[in-house]
Amino acid sequence: MAPTTLARKFAGFTPRFSGDPERSATLPAYFYYDPAIHEREREAIWFKTWQFVGWTHDVKDAGDYIAAAVLDQPIFVIRSKDGRLRAFYNACSHRGHTLVEGKGNKAIVTCPFHAWSFDTFGTLKAAGNAENVAGFRLEDFALAEIRVETLAFMVYVNLDPTAPSLASQAGDLERRFRRAIPNFDDLMFAQRKSFPIKGNWKFILDGLECYHCPVIHPQAMSAEESPLLQAWESEEHGIWQEHVIKGNRAVIAGERGRLPYALGDATIVDSYIWYLWPNMVFTCEQGPANFMILHAMATGAETCVRHVINFCLNDPPSTYDRQQFDNYTDVVFQQDRRAIEKQAEGVKAIGYREGRLMVDRERSWRSEHGTHHFEHLVWTALGGSRLGVE
Repeated sequence: MAPTTLARKFAGFTPRFSGDPERSATLPAYFYYDPAIHEREREAIWFKTWQFVGWTHDVKDAGDYIAAAVLDQPIFVIRSKDGRLRAFYNACSHRGHTLVEGKGNKAIVTCPFHAWSFDTFGTLKAAGNAENVAGFRLEDFALAEIRVETLAFMVYVNLDPTAPSLASQAGDLERRFRRAIPNFDDLMFAQRKSFPIKGNWKFILDGLECYHCPVIHPQAMSAEESPLLQAWESEEHGIWQEHVIKGNRAVIAGERGRLPYALGDATIVDSYIWYLWPNMVFTCEQGPANFMILHAMATGAETCVRHVINFCLNDPPSTYDRQQFDNYTDVVFQQDRRAIEKQAEGVKAIGYREGRLMVDRERSWRSEHGTHHFEHLVWTALGGSRLGVE
């Protein structure tokens, strides 16, 4: 059998990815399109990490539930009668039919197929004709439970029963949200938009650097009259990062230059970006108090989706809030999406196998150490140098 183009491209190839960010190459090109890598990620990343599924606002009272999915794994989270959050696979223990959709409230979860009924603890309470089935015991058919935790007002699940807790890994991330965002606990859901991307999900998180900012986002960081300074204060901790881009106070206070949107009564003048492994980015943008959840999810080896979820203090959002939201979804994200999709085209070139991460000793705004931190987590999860090319 003739070798595939992928096999020929990487014949004799030794990746130069390194734990030393200052000497490391990028991840190998095939990490971004090989179906075998996509399959490895399913088990090694998606089913072993904490995955965002919703927010606590929707599960405040006993019986409140939200349905979601981790790739093709349907789950739901429900507030049980004892006040605790519980999560289960969204599959009836009889014939596997989906139990709930969307969000709502149920004291008893009843399967739409044969009416098997479960309480909020996942215990089977009734199954029609059970008394006439030999050896049938209700206690043998409880719903399969999944681990669930919260971070700030967000709900997360983990399909791996042995994974470390989210609380033990997220450090003081929640405290940093509150430190940067005034009245954080008063923020309210404003909108959710979803954007398909013709590129691997990892391209999104590779953007955890500002080397590209003046080039891709010139309206925000390109000159002295821009609203953001050419600065990138960065910290990397375990499975999370924090980045701060300082606002140009002279421009903001003097209304000089070209502001991308009206800041109104800006209580936030610096831009904050937080990352949580593997697929979550949180930001607060210049302007009124706000919080944005950027949730990436693979939809294939070469496709993904980014969900953009906005929170603000006003209900309905003010004109300033809307301008802030639109600046990201209509301008910044579209610039990033084009760059991602052009990378996705380029990395498949026969002549491209890997690049070099530009990490300087000073960890300056042009340094790609945030990208290396993310890629090192991927490299480690997938087994790194042990990976071959089929």
